[in-house]
Amino acid sequence: MAQAHGELSLARVALAEGDLEHAADHLAGAIAWAPGLPEVHELLAALTVRAGGGVADLFPLREPAFIGTVVARAHVTAPTDPIGSLRMLAQATGFDPEQPWADVSWVRAVDPARLDPDELARLFVGVMQRLGDPAPPPVAKANEVYLDLARRSLRVHPDHALLHGAAAGLGRRFGDTAEAVRWGARGHRLHPDKLTSVWYAYALRADGRLDAALKVMRQAWRAAPQEMDLCADMANWLADSGRVDEAIALLDEGLRGQSDYDCAVHTAQRLRFRRDGDVRHLVALVDFIREHPVVSHEHSDLAQACERRTWLGRVAGPTEASVNTLQRVPPDQRGTMDGGMSLSALEVPSALALLRREVPRVAVEVAGPPPPDLVQPLKPVRVLWRYDATTAYPTVEPASAASQALLAGLAGPAWPHPVAAYDHALPLGELPVEQLLSLLVHPPARPERYADLPDGWWERSAQVFACLGLLHCGELRNPADPGDTAAQRRLLTDVAWGVEDWTTEAALFALTVAAWLDPTCRVEVCDTVGRRFLAAVQASRTRPVTIRDSLAALVHIVPDMVGDVLALADEVTGAAPAPKATPSRLRRWFRRNDT
Repeated sequence: MAQAHGELSLARVALAEGDLEHAADHLAGAIAWAPGLPEVHELLAALTVRAGGGVADLFPLREPAFIGTVVARAHVTAPTDPIGSLRMLAQATGFDPEQPWADVSWVRAVDPARLDPDELARLFVGVMQRLGDPAPPPVAKANEVYLDLARRSLRVHPDHALLHGAAAGLGRRFGDTAEAVRWGARGHRLHPDKLTSVWYAYALRADGRLDAALKVMRQAWRAAPQEMDLCADMANWLADSGRVDEAIALLDEGLRGQSDYDCAVHTAQRLRFRRDGDVRHLVALVDFIREHPVVSHEHSDLAQACERRTWLGRVAGPTEASVNTLQRVPPDQRGTMDGGMSLSALEVPSALALLRREVPRVAVEVAGPPPPDLVQPLKPVRVLWRYDATTAYPTVEPASAASQALLAGLAGPAWPHPVAAYDHALPLGELPVEQLLSLLVHPPARPERYADLPDGWWERSAQVFACLGLLHCGELRNPADPGDTAAQRRLLTDVAWGVEDWTTEAALFALTVAAWLDPTCRVEVCDTVGRRFLAAVQASRTRPVTIRDSLAALVHIVPDMVGDVLALADEVTGAAPAPKATPSRLRRWFRRNDT
């Protein structure tokens, strides 16, 4: 408010000196800070008297437009062009719906009988889209003037169907659903087309009358079966009320007639995944998106399905005792803390490297000899860690500062869905292979934006994105076929079969993403991820394997994973009764001999 009064003071000085342009500039600034302040409108009226018919020219609409200028121009042009002025105020409402841009005396007094009802309907449609459904209390309070205008408009245009429908859409956002239902019903009776049906049905649903809303929508869909968005809306309503099977059946009915309607496909696959948790539905949706790049609008179904789910929408957290112990040490004490720490079993090198970086003066002792299958790669591959007794050392030098900064700017513990994570990692593909491998064992320091992230989560996130960078890596690209990722997958497979580590999981996740993107590599990826998981399960029978449960979660998002392997993954995480098959017997489902 102080800023508005300051601008008003400057405007008064400029007006007194006859400097109308500067007076207008400061008035626009005052309106932007306090659009409902009475003094603003008093001074605007004084400026109008001084400027006469040229007052609108003092508030020119330029690109980009200043919101105060737009609102001021709306006020001064209202006597000659009220509907145009209302449209400008609606634009301001769309920009910041918590401000009472339109709650002024001339809007309260405007005679809707003088206004075109079609224009009024369009005005209400434009306003309602930014209010929220329902509108939060501050937004509803700031914009009640539009609801008042709607009521007055319907009284003078009682037979305009579209206006009644739009008013119903506007009204339900203010919480008076019974009034919205009356308006929607009137519009629907006057002219039962798609728009009036939708507004009426949405009002009924907001009023708690779902079955009545569905009946109206079904009638509209039967009249226009090509309007598949009606089918998708009904399915979402059913799903939101817990009637998921009905929703899917309805979508299946619609898709029999239009199998490639994107809105219905996205909704159907999300709901199928919600019902049974089978990732094949999401992979099928990714395949559909790739094969149908043209869409009716942006969709969020894939992101909704993956949100907060391990590996689908976020990295798996660390489970090591060393990390759990570290989390109990206050960060400001870590650098000076000394003494000793004892672990009952050797843990993966990335976890112990994090512990040593954070508490460098604490000696870590591990009970017993190191298990051979923990400190050696499981296949003859290039290794990223080498052991000296129970201490692991990286086999590559730290990456350059520029490479570390690039990864630190891109990596994060969460992503909308696996394909989005892959797309986000694209700039990392410009780094050389050796830099990306180095980043796996020398992760950059945790950025300030993740200061509150629990220990270990940042390092695991960085490793995931470094592996996605390997999947993009231009140095490994096949010049004859840039889309071929065979070389990248071979390197990621080597990382996965190397020394057991968090990098194992990161590499297998990147391979899984490759399978989501490229159906031709799905058998290969299924084989690699499945076998590596079975090896972890086998090892867990004789020693702790801290990455086993995370790999079990990863198995569940691999396209076309063998059913018995999925059952074993459920067993080890306690999600299902134990299957009779053992890891050694399960190996026969994979296409290559175990080597």
